[in-house]
Amino acid sequence: MKVSVYRKFVNTSNRLRILLRPMGPADEELVKNMFAGQAAKDVRFLKEDVHDPAVVSNWFRNLDYETVVPLLAMHGELLVGDATLHRRRGAERHIGELRIYLAREFRGVGLGMQMLRELIEIGREMGLHMLLAEVVSEELAVIKAFRKLGFVRHAEFDDYLMDATGSLHDVSIMVLSLAARKEYLF
Repeated sequence: MKVSVYRKFVNTSNRLRILLRPMGPADEELVKNMFAGQAAKDVRFLKEDVHDPAVVSNWFRNLDYETVVPLLAMHGELLVGDATLHRRRGAERHIGELRIYLAREFRGVGLGMQMLRELIEIGREMGLHMLLAEVVSEELAVIKAFRKLGFVRHAEFDDYLMDATGSLHDVSIMVLSLAARKEYLF
């Protein structure tokens, strides 16, 4: 699959039609505006400070679909979600990490599941063997969604994530194997 030309329409459970497409160079202001409009409590578990325009600008300076596949969810002209597949390097080049963010009003309507399914398929086509997701353990609905997609909780780390207020949160490492498992006989 050529990511740069990928386009797919999906429908949410509340009957909204959403276009999934890759983030491109012209989307910088769109992405900055989406994150700028989100409450601090809604972005507190993200790995980067998305309220900092310089952080978002850096994503566009380093846009490389072989390293990161950024998938945007568009409702008309409104950006309502961003999901990414981050390909690791070196000895971990067969592993991808999934991240997702949805605007609050687009959560719980099946959009996140559809975005993640698309990234899982893209990961398969990229030849990845394993996908990981770090999920804050208290986000039970998110863990349940990853389980529905076939992910298994492989580890939980206490106090792994510190939010902007300094509060610590446990994180579950969710794993989806994309390759046939090896059987070891001893």
